[in-house]
Amino acid sequence: MLRLSKKGLTRYDQAQDEETYLENLAVQRNASAFFEKFDRSEVQELLTTALVSWLSTKDDIHFQTDIPCGIMSQINNVGFSTAILLTPVDSTALLDYREVHQILRELAIGIYCFNQIPSISLEANYDQSSSCQLPPAYFDTRIGQILINIDYMLKALWHGMYMPKEKRTRFSELWRTILDIDPDGKPQTNKDIFAEFSSAGLTDITKDPDFDRIYDEDMNEDPTYNPNSPEEKDVFMKYVENIMLKLTFSTTQVQQCENVFIFEASYWLTNAIKCNQDYLDICTYQRLQQRLYLQKKVIQKHFEKKKEIRKGIGYLKLVCFLTPFLLSLKKKMKVPYLNTLLQPFSDDKVKTERELPPFTCGRDFKCQNFHYKENQYFHVHGGIEFDISTPPIEDAMEDFKSNLEKIRDCAANTFAEDSGYKEYYSIPVMNFHGKSYYVICFELETFYQQLYKTRWWGAINEIVNNLRLKRLPLTDAQLHEQFKKKFGFKKSMKCKSIPFGMKSAVERGLSAVFHTFSRKTSSSTINVSDEAGYAIFHHAALHNRVSIICQLCNSNFNVNQRRFVMFSQEMLQCESYKRRMMAVMSLEVICLANDRYWECILDAGTIPALINLLKISKIKLQCKIVGLLSNISIHVSVVDALVEAGGIPALISLLVSEEPELHFRCALILYDIAQLGNKDVITKYNGIPALINLLKLDIEDVLINVMNCIRVLCMGNENNQRAVRDNKGIQYLITFLSSNSDVLKAVSSATIAEVARGNTEVQNAIAMEGVIPPLVALFKGKQLSVQVKGAMAVESLANFNPAIQKSFLEKSLTKYLLKLLKAFQIDVKEQGAVALWALAGQTLKQQKYMAEQIGYNFIINMLLSPSAKMQYVGGEAVIALSKDSRMHQNQICEGNGIAPLVRLLRISNIAEGTLLSVIRAVGSICIGVAHTSNPISQRFVVEENAFPVLIQLLRNHPSPNIKVEVAFSLACIVLRNDLLQNELQETEGFHYADVLYLLHSPDKDICLRAGYALTLFAFNNRFQQYLILESGTMTISIFEPFLESTVETEKAMAAFQIIVLAKVIIDVDHITLSARGVTILIDSLYSVHTTTIILTGNLIASLAHSRAGIPEAFTALGTIQRLCFHLYSGKEEVRAACSCALGYLTYNANAFRILLKECRNKPNQFIRITKNISRDASINPAFLKEFQMQQRVGLPSLSLEKNGGPSIIPIFKKGKEHRRKSKPKLQPRDSLTLIPPVTNFMGLFRPTKKTTVSHNIFSFSSATSSDIIKVSRPRIVLLNQLGKNVQKPNLEPPEGL
Repeated sequence: MLRLSKKGLTRYDQAQDEETYLENLAVQRNASAFFEKFDRSEVQELLTTALVSWLSTKDDIHFQTDIPCGIMSQINNVGFSTAILLTPVDSTALLDYREVHQILRELAIGIYCFNQIPSISLEANYDQSSSCQLPPAYFDTRIGQILINIDYMLKALWHGMYMPKEKRTRFSELWRTILDIDPDGKPQTNKDIFAEFSSAGLTDITKDPDFDRIYDEDMNEDPTYNPNSPEEKDVFMKYVENIMLKLTFSTTQVQQCENVFIFEASYWLTNAIKCNQDYLDICTYQRLQQRLYLQKKVIQKHFEKKKEIRKGIGYLKLVCFLTPFLLSLKKKMKVPYLNTLLQPFSDDKVKTERELPPFTCGRDFKCQNFHYKENQYFHVHGGIEFDISTPPIEDAMEDFKSNLEKIRDCAANTFAEDSGYKEYYSIPVMNFHGKSYYVICFELETFYQQLYKTRWWGAINEIVNNLRLKRLPLTDAQLHEQFKKKFGFKKSMKCKSIPFGMKSAVERGLSAVFHTFSRKTSSSTINVSDEAGYAIFHHAALHNRVSIICQLCNSNFNVNQRRFVMFSQEMLQCESYKRRMMAVMSLEVICLANDRYWECILDAGTIPALINLLKISKIKLQCKIVGLLSNISIHVSVVDALVEAGGIPALISLLVSEEPELHFRCALILYDIAQLGNKDVITKYNGIPALINLLKLDIEDVLINVMNCIRVLCMGNENNQRAVRDNKGIQYLITFLSSNSDVLKAVSSATIAEVARGNTEVQNAIAMEGVIPPLVALFKGKQLSVQVKGAMAVESLANFNPAIQKSFLEKSLTKYLLKLLKAFQIDVKEQGAVALWALAGQTLKQQKYMAEQIGYNFIINMLLSPSAKMQYVGGEAVIALSKDSRMHQNQICEGNGIAPLVRLLRISNIAEGTLLSVIRAVGSICIGVAHTSNPISQRFVVEENAFPVLIQLLRNHPSPNIKVEVAFSLACIVLRNDLLQNELQETEGFHYADVLYLLHSPDKDICLRAGYALTLFAFNNRFQQYLILESGTMTISIFEPFLESTVETEKAMAAFQIIVLAKVIIDVDHITLSARGVTILIDSLYSVHTTTIILTGNLIASLAHSRAGIPEAFTALGTIQRLCFHLYSGKEEVRAACSCALGYLTYNANAFRILLKECRNKPNQFIRITKNISRDASINPAFLKEFQMQQRVGLPSLSLEKNGGPSIIPIFKKGKEHRRKSKPKLQPRDSLTLIPPVTNFMGLFRPTKKTTVSHNIFSFSSATSSDIIKVSRPRIVLLNQLGKNVQKPNLEPPEGL
């Protein structure tokens, strides 16, 4: 719904009475209602055509146009306030005065507000329906209805079939479903198509009594011509898509006597063939015209037999005169006074069809003009136009002059007696010279905006001006939607190319689309000719697109541009081999002479001709062609032209030749093509096997280009990655790692990186082929550029692959990668950093180990680096070190590691992935095991002024991910620290409302993370729980989706949150909530998933030192026994989490006793707890003292044996299961908790196998700067060098001239 503008609706203080105000308001409402009938694309078309119409520029001195001859240039004196029109009467089809007034009203709006003249053009859609292309101002108007009905009947007589309006409107909505039309516009049904059309109402038009036997008469008067011969039918059907019939209305006579105008109008049936001389020779054109002449004779003879058609033609004759007449009045600032006209029709009475369903022929239909296949349906095309030029105005005949007063009286008294509603309003008739004339009268007013009063045209124009800013130009999505609707999916994808899309828009008359494209491109691009030598203007003229021609004229386009055909194109298509070669060599010289001349080669349409020549088995010619193409294939538009011309299969076919020059150049062009998409097309034509087959060669330039092509094909394409593996390409790539050529080593490393990236299956296959030893060996050399590409391969292979990570670490690769961090070049440092972090894996233990290997100095240097990748790795390393380790947290603070983190928070253009990592790092430094706090690191963070920047991010950053992570980090910074919580709220102005709204985010990960942040704020702090309760409402419905989730980690985390927030959630009592949460956590200990058990153990550890009653509840439900059971787990991280939970539970008396009994019965249980518990975790000293005391006194050995413990007599067994186990190589000095970092961040708490986001690359591109691996692209093909590297002799015969 359009909002009414408040402009101009001032009230009493501006001398405007209530009546005028209400009138203005009604005008505004009517204007708004006018636009409600349009959808978005129709509004855009309406605005564009109104903006660019030649009528809208009549007052522009820079835009000179000749006014059409006749009434528009001759009318001068319009001082009269009433216009009277006289036109001949057809007594067999009388017109209705209300319809005349409706037409006058619609023309006034269309001409005065939108500069649009009525017309219709039926255009073919991709699915064979026909669009009713009216000027948008005449959508849903009586004029539009008449135009559609008359044009439809014209096409019905031409094709010999007809469907009544009500039935075709219904069928138009259903026919695609009935025939099961697919996205390409093809029917998928097995039904009898003609039967479906027939049942919908399609009939032979001769069944109508008015048109009975109209095709029986033979109109052919030429005995030498047989229109029904098979040859003539075939010729006609060959060009039928380009043939159309049109009606053209024209005013034939105009007389004037003061304010009385007498006119007559007529129409002509014409045809047009939309083909140029390249596709239609003059002889064929004459044959088509001869056949069309006979078809038109039949239509002209019988067209007006039906009364409805005669009446419609009568109205269109009136439109034909009124159009130039109103244009003349507008020029003289007069406008019809619409308030004096009869009431308009309601909107539902003037609905126009937007499209017509297809036609299909029946076997027994009488009309034989067209000959389609059985069950083939087809569109119709043509239209109706009005000639707005008129004959010169003549002085009215004496008879009219002498009866002038009678004419005026007749016009004035038309509605004097009866002003009520009637079904039919007759038009008064007067006789002159024995001929009857309608007397049509309407009042005029001045075409000026009045003070304090809004006129209908002013209201509409104000809305138009507002809509232009909102609706134009079109977005890319709207462009694609328009093209898809008109052309189908396949062609709409091609239309993304600006030249092709612009040409398609011109041919179809899509003014808004062309307007948008013209804003995206330069005028020089619009002037470019296509492969046939035609510019955009030629296509607009060929298809009669007036609005587009106006746009081109407004852009100062040269309307006198001649068709341009490049001579080289004609030479490429000739039969002489010598001329072809000369043409190709000429083009080669042209493209090398100037960097911009490739555009001329492309615009001349040479690409399709060159691709066709590649299919000729002439090696020298082929080499020259691919040499030319490889020089220009770096341009996007050239690649598009190559693909469209079928260049991909042609190039792949040349890869199997025996000439290395062809291999080298074709691989290079395919590399350019693959960089711009089309990877699946190359694969479809077996491009990958052909490329891999070339890896057998021993020619370095060929190998470089082939591997680079394979590399690009595998970027982000798992199918192509697997294809390289399946076609035995991996072995070749690994072999090149040991080559004597540094370039081949680097290129093969970069190619291996892309073949393996993000594909575990292929990663393992490459590792199985033995890639690790030669890859590690690269780092023992001195060539830094080779090592950088090797590091790229390491990163790709190790990413999310623990087995490969282990293999690299066992080869001591870390020390070599650390050397890259010492390099001067930033890109070298970047690659070394991301490779190291790929080896860090996804477990906290391994990441902590890698961070320790990197060291504090390098980590801080990464944070200070300008590289986003290094900043990200530095942030992740800080997270790994500080996670559950107070020692590392303090060392980071003492080593001045906080300041670089806070500095990064202040950078406005920092990458979102880096910002997330830094925010998490700031929070991680402040929180320890079991949600304990670190006051030292908290104070360091606050002293670096982190609060203001975090608050700004929380309130102003556009990303909800950033906001929720900031909330969590703030909670960590103030965790269990009343002074900092008070500073955050009182000094910095933090409010819980800034976080509470995130609980209602549509992204459930953000909801859960926001709940976790609020849980930390409220953890063991009743006052903060009260503040949260005062800041907003929190109900159990927020947590219910997670409590019922099938993702166990989500369920466990939600359970933890409802326990801590039990007194904040208002609609369930806190005891019930706590009981439910405890039950869920205990059930989670029985999970078969390691990540669930780890998370649950850590959460129980936190709750064990929360409010009273919670530890008792866990103890009463058998938690101690279940945690003790998990101490036997083979997963070190499980044992660590459960030991931590048991340690904190020992502060509860019952848990103390139960665990002590467990340890007394099984003494090794105590050893397991103390060995696996984290350094920063807590265990009751009294428990340790009690167990040690009982150990000294002596444990009840017999009781041990009864309870499953060891025997009183030690039994020593031999066997490897009892040998001392060696310590793992990767063992950090503190926490053994191996929860993947994602469980403490966003997304949160899902099984590892569901994690899809790489922590190594996050949101960064994997591309590196062009260096040692760049493709080889010599500019000139030397024919005298051909065949020198071929293993077999060149058997090509000498070329003929």
